[in-house]
Amino acid sequence: MTIAADEAITTETDIDADESIPVKPKAAALTFEAQPFTSFDERRSGGYKRRNLIIIGTIIVISIISISIALTRRTCCAIPDEPTRTIDFTTGVSIITNYAVDSKVRSRLATTNLTMEVLNGMNCSSVHMVTLQLPLNTRVTSLKTVANDGCTTNGKVKEIQEARDTFVEQTSQGLSSAYVEAQDEFTYTVQVSIPPFGKTKVELIVEQILQQRRGMIAFEVPLIPNEEVDSLLFDLSVEDVQGNPVDFQIELHLPGIKTNATNGTNKYHLELPDARQHDLPLVVRGTYTPGQIPENGLLYFDGSCFEHYFLPPSLKPMPRNFIFVVDVSESMPHDKKLNATKIALKKFISTIDESDSFSIQTFGDKGTLDLWGPEKGTSDGKEDAKNFLDVLSNENHRHTWGTNLHEAVLEALLRAKDDIKESKNDTVSILVLVSKEWASTGETDRSKIVKNVHDLNNDGSVKIFTLGFQGSSDMALLDAISLLNGGISANILSGDLDDNFEPQITRFLESEMGSVLLSDMHVNFIVDKVRVVGTTNTYFSLMAGGYEVVVRGLVQGTLNDNPLKAEITASTLENVQNWVAVATDSPATVDSSLCYQSYAHARVSQLVRLSEAADFLGDKVLKSLVTLADPSCKEEHFVTCIEQEAVHLAIDAKIVAKGLTAMVTVDSDDCMKFDDSAPVCLDGTTSDPTAWSQERMSDGTYMRACSIFFSLFVCLMPLVAALLSI
Repeated sequence: MTIAADEAITTETDIDADESIPVKPKAAALTFEAQPFTSFDERRSGGYKRRNLIIIGTIIVISIISISIALTRRTCCAIPDEPTRTIDFTTGVSIITNYAVDSKVRSRLATTNLTMEVLNGMNCSSVHMVTLQLPLNTRVTSLKTVANDGCTTNGKVKEIQEARDTFVEQTSQGLSSAYVEAQDEFTYTVQVSIPPFGKTKVELIVEQILQQRRGMIAFEVPLIPNEEVDSLLFDLSVEDVQGNPVDFQIELHLPGIKTNATNGTNKYHLELPDARQHDLPLVVRGTYTPGQIPENGLLYFDGSCFEHYFLPPSLKPMPRNFIFVVDVSESMPHDKKLNATKIALKKFISTIDESDSFSIQTFGDKGTLDLWGPEKGTSDGKEDAKNFLDVLSNENHRHTWGTNLHEAVLEALLRAKDDIKESKNDTVSILVLVSKEWASTGETDRSKIVKNVHDLNNDGSVKIFTLGFQGSSDMALLDAISLLNGGISANILSGDLDDNFEPQITRFLESEMGSVLLSDMHVNFIVDKVRVVGTTNTYFSLMAGGYEVVVRGLVQGTLNDNPLKAEITASTLENVQNWVAVATDSPATVDSSLCYQSYAHARVSQLVRLSEAADFLGDKVLKSLVTLADPSCKEEHFVTCIEQEAVHLAIDAKIVAKGLTAMVTVDSDDCMKFDDSAPVCLDGTTSDPTAWSQERMSDGTYMRACSIFFSLFVCLMPLVAALLSI
């Protein structure tokens, strides 16, 4: 009996490991009754527990599958209704054949008319989505579609959810329509509904605000969308602020293609019937030399809208104290980001002179990993700094995974403020932060980071400029830090080339702080018995040589004999100086609507920036940064008032603003006849894998999915019942 019991115990142990043999547990139970052992009872109880856990786990898995299918398919084994459509989708088969770009640069505003013809290859109404990469400070301002039957619909700017609902309703009826939305500050999506076997022509107008920097006006023209087109037409013309034609240069490196305008003309024409055979850039960059602006500035006024242009006169540059704060956490060396930062800093350091001083601080999981300087901008000092930067790309340098952004900025501020004590009163202190990651170690609360930086620098003595790499850095945080500390933030864009980071960093440093002529500049407008409302930014912490400032605004009321005036006050190397400009009528060669359109564009951009930074700022701080056009707004949170003004202005000026407004075609009753029986394509591709998952299964596939589910359920349930009965 003892031997049998021992054998039974061994058998029971084996059964616990493999419960697919149903006979052994009973034998073990009989042996156990003849020769009971407490230790064996514990084993036997543990075996049942494991078996029951497996049974319960199986039931849970089946339940999860059942719930998931019920939620995603609504009702099982019933053919699904027509899916609820979402934004950012493409259906059917369609292509862009002809694509035309007509760009006019006038009065610091580049207006580009994009025309595309989209063909549908299916006998059902399809939706074609195209993505456009637009330059910085660019907005969509007009939209129009022309169907193959000649019907024309015009775009209307609406609040974003209303515009989405309108487009979804139109596409579900197979109507010819279009929809435009800003995904971020550079990317816009355009969706076009095309009739069965038909063609839809889409006309889109985008506008870019321009500014003179380093003595040149740089502009960018969106050349092609983020997909290939069959043929391309490109026309470009340029006029200065007075409306006079000027020569210009563009960057378009194509074999056998002329890349500059003919002398004495302001026009350029390019025709590529075989566009797919060329490696075309998404954006064409160009420059031109503007006309000279008077020393006191240029103030144009059309009776309700004004524009004030000011370029610092020939002044001696002010001495600068720099502290460059560089992220060297582990991810920075990837994608050549650290190397690009190093090259750009070395180029900029070469421009520093002996009146300047500078230091370099690196950070990762600690606020300071390595520190160089401060030193004067002597030849030896600059060479030593470049050698220090070379070490940053050495594999033996201690890169870290964490990013202690909070500690890095505060420690750099302490060093910058300490340097101010040893500097002359006319010295400008500048902190430049280059970061790739979000704050991940130390203090990670973004609001606290912004507050602590502002508290330490509440006198504004250090101007903080920030650069972040697109897609990985916390640009909202970086922008809020710059906004509250007299600086500017810049998003370093990713591109097709690995070496495109360095030129962006170099241009930013040279244009924003290359040769500082003025600091703490304020612009005030003097009027008699009228009110200036909703001006764009009127405070500028720094002005570099060749850097143009433009302030735009509106006037409520009628001016009498006293003209509108703009008064500028700023610190220079020698003392505080003033400049006064008197308004003149806008040139007859300049379209009067350009002033309001330029104003609305710049003002909406300003308000959107404040709205995005509102999460880090309180109402008191926000109110100190902007004066609303309607000061009577009584919303509980001031950011709501900011967003309301931005939405109303964007709708009035027909501007698509990220997160606030979108544009959808709604006009022409003759073209917008709803047809419930219209054939609509439901299959296709989408940029959002979850958006159109329901229609990706045909009815037969869907029925098979239900059948497989129930087959599994029916097969598993008897097994579960059998196991439970054992």
